[in-house]
Amino acid sequence: MKKRSVDLVSRRQTLRLIGAAGATALVGWGDVRPSGIWPAGLPGSVVHAGSLSDVLGPALFSPSARVPKAVGELACVARPALTEGPYFVDELLNRSDIRSDPTTGVARAGVPLRLKINVNQVSGTSCAPLPGALVDIWHCDALGLYSDVNAGMGNPDTRGQKFLRGYQVTDNDGSAQFTTIYPGYYTGRSVHIHFKIRLFAGSQRTFEFTSQVFFDDSLTDQVFTQTPYNTKSARGTRNTNGGIYSSQVLLSVTSDGQGGYASTFDIGLTGVPSSVASISTVSAASFSAGVASEGIAALFGAGLADSTISAATQPLPTTLGGVQVRIRDAAGTERAAPLFFVSPGQINSQIPPGTIPGSAVLSVLRNNTAVGQGTAVIDTIAPGLFTANANGQGVAAALVLRVKSEGTQTYEGVGQFDQAQNRFTALPIDLGPSTDRLYLIGFGTGFRYRSSVSGVTATIGGTNADVLFAGAQGSYDGLDQANIAIPRSLAGRGDADLVLRVGGTTANTVSLNIK
Repeated sequence: MKKRSVDLVSRRQTLRLIGAAGATALVGWGDVRPSGIWPAGLPGSVVHAGSLSDVLGPALFSPSARVPKAVGELACVARPALTEGPYFVDELLNRSDIRSDPTTGVARAGVPLRLKINVNQVSGTSCAPLPGALVDIWHCDALGLYSDVNAGMGNPDTRGQKFLRGYQVTDNDGSAQFTTIYPGYYTGRSVHIHFKIRLFAGSQRTFEFTSQVFFDDSLTDQVFTQTPYNTKSARGTRNTNGGIYSSQVLLSVTSDGQGGYASTFDIGLTGVPSSVASISTVSAASFSAGVASEGIAALFGAGLADSTISAATQPLPTTLGGVQVRIRDAAGTERAAPLFFVSPGQINSQIPPGTIPGSAVLSVLRNNTAVGQGTAVIDTIAPGLFTANANGQGVAAALVLRVKSEGTQTYEGVGQFDQAQNRFTALPIDLGPSTDRLYLIGFGTGFRYRSSVSGVTATIGGTNADVLFAGAQGSYDGLDQANIAIPRSLAGRGDADLVLRVGGTTANTVSLNIK
């Protein structure tokens, strides 16, 4: 009976939760725009448990509030192309944090580094952000080793390992962000990170730019006094005698105040095709490449719509502002996709019900004229969890359901907006008296067709947590929900990762904090 009562949270309690926001949250939505489903914008102040829109809407805003950067604010600096080198491997790892090996989950040791790359398109005297571009970065670890390469040139055989590699798709502002470590060095090269920027039309590459970025030698000298860098002999190659180095690709690096560093690198690309008909499709929850039938997908490209328009009714419309997304599945059946919103650089839609697994072709039409096309592999299961920061990382977009011994039920938030950091951080979950039972109500997409609840597992801070429900949320198209019992043994744990696995496939890791 206990399991059944928690099961019902997915239907009645969640609907009651939404109902606190008023009828528009249920039917017309009005200004209710769940983040990850709607375009990212200005976050609110605190996650409240008053409505589902609060949980999924940390980036709540009016579409008209999104103002593109003025040309004068863009750093459209043309940078030199530099050699790719021998160690590029097209891993197709869509992830922002590239420190770990995906197989083991073990991160490479080193000083943390956050790198933001702003990609702009230069055409004549005009300059504009370039959304929908794939930005790959790769570099050696603190001891100078690259992953997934044959033995040679001082590098051991690391085939099968994929640490310090990954790509991101540029957002509407042309930005891609990565978390990595400060690179080490290897013989003959000064300290550097490789990057590659590509555009695709379907599976056809339409543009490619490859270069490297470098680090100030004085800063590198300071970093290399730390472990594990200092376990290696002093380097003999600096920027001045490195051969490939160019001051035009020297990073400006600042301390992040937490023992690591941060850098923003602006680049303006010339020669970009004037009509980029490339669409990249990812999960709107995790921002990874996996999408599932009936799941919520984010399509990135350029010139996809004239303006930003959000759906205001249920069921979702298949045309917004003259824009349609049509998906032809592996059986050759074409369907119109329900649309959450359309904008020039991004469209969020549901993969239409009935779409069969396999390779699909996605086409964007404006006034019945094709303006973009791409491909995606549709899976039966492609679990993703929404996050408060609407980027697939960090604090979960979730609620805590607290059940008191006498049966009283209350909902609590798990995140709050930190003005200083300009992002959501975890709000500690107080487990309370031993008689309280706590359940995490997490929202995601891509796992409603799990074979059974027993095939869904979760860990919180490495501790097994019972999954009591996993399936369609029931009131938002494409939205799924997982109800997870929070183990009381986690009391005092602090920061804890939530890892959800569905049928052997792992969703993006999200974070919580246990008081």
